[in-house]
Amino acid sequence: MSVDWRGPEVLAKIRAGTLRGVIKATLGVHEEANSLILDTPKTGRVYHRRGVDHKASAPGEPFASDTGATIQSGRTEFDTEKLTGTVHWSTAQAASLEFGNENMAPRSFARPALANSKDQIESDIQGEIRAALK
Repeated sequence: MSVDWRGPEVLAKIRAGTLRGVIKATLGVHEEANSLILDTPKTGRVYHRRGVDHKASAPGEPFASDTGATIQSGRTEFDTEKLTGTVHWSTAQAASLEFGNENMAPRSFARPALANSKDQIESDIQGEIRAALK
């Protein structure tokens, strides 16, 4: 009996599937964060600025988008060697919204998005590996 060892080929397929899963999952976390920001009802105070009424978020809720700048600053990056994906927001206030500061309680959106996506991340990566090995 002989065995046709194709280890490098199988590992390459697993790696490619893993990368596709990481990309899919990372994009999903980014989408979930945007959904939390835009679709979660806000229960904070209402104030008038620049001729428009704006309803703020209350502590513990994802922030209420005003100008859209923080949402628009969201980016995904992928490291194809380490098989990792990152979502980050680049506005000056993004970290203060996520973690709070001396003047404001957190209005987290990124960490809840990651927590909400845990099962989907696992499913995305497993599914892409399975598909790659067929």
